This record gives sequence, C-alpha cells and structure tokens, in this order.
Amino acid sequence: MENLAYQISQILLQPVLIGIYLSFLYAVIEIGRMAAVAWLRQQHSHPKCAQPGYPILNYFSTQQSATLNEIEVYALKQLETVRIVTRITPMLGLIATLIPMGPALVALQENNTYAMGEHLSIAFTAVTISLAAASLTFWVASIKKRWFAEELVEIEKQLGVK
Repeated sequence: MENLAYQISQILLQPVLIGIYLSFLYAVIEIGRMAAVAWLRQQHSHPKCAQPGYPILNYFSTQQSATLNEIEVYALKQLETVRIVTRITPMLGLIATLIPMGPALVALQENNTYAMGEHLSIAFTAVTISLAAASLTFWVASIKKRWFAEELVEIEKQLGVK
C-alpha cells in the first residue's frame, strides 16, 4: 500500500510542475495586461461612462437594465481566475516540494548526495516559482479589486444608490 501511494505521488509530480509553470506564465501575462489597463486608466481618469480600461463601467453601459448585484457578480467573475491562481499555486508548490523530499531523504540515507541534490533542486525550484506566481497574481487581484470597487462606486452614484 505504501508503494502504491509513493507511485501515485511520483505520477502527480509532472502535472503539478506543469501547473506551476502555467501559473507563472499566467501571472506574467496578467502583469502585462494590468500594466496596459493601468495605462488606459491613466489616459481616461475619472470616467463617468464607458471608457477603455474600465470593464465594469463598460459592462454597465451595455447592460443598462442590470441590477447593482448583477454588476457586482460580473466584477467578481472578472477577478475569479486570478484569485484562484493566487490560492492554488502555493498549494501546488507545496505538493511539488514534498514529492521529491522522500526520494531526497532516501538518497541521503544511501549517501548519494548527487541524487539528493537533484531532488532538492526540483523541490526548491518548484516552491520558488509557485510563490513568485502567487505573489504576482495576488498583487494583480488586489489592484483590480480596488479598481472595480471604484467603478462600482461610480455606478452607484449614477444609479442614485446611497
């Protein structure tokens, strides 16, 4: 039974590493997208209607019959992926750290420092990349959340909600 658990964990390592690399790639892309939106927002500061860089106001201008709750749900949907990546990626990093630790300890017991180093290298690289990805996406999510809150406040003003 222990051997089965070990084999399953070894099978999981490659998909987990792929997930970490994809998360990091996603984080870098999101940083670029956020920079582009920040530039657009700087060009059109304090809009009262739909403008480039203001997705919630744009949604409101196309969906005039939408309630404030529906607009808030739309805003949450816009944040959903980046928030999921922020939360899942550190977990993937932990998995990718723990899986190679078993073989690294076995290599240490066998006095095979080369194999131990190889396994520890995988473990520490994976956790570093996953934490970097999570940090970047957390930053993006935090800024977008503030931007969306500002847009929702503007919509509330337009709707006369207090």
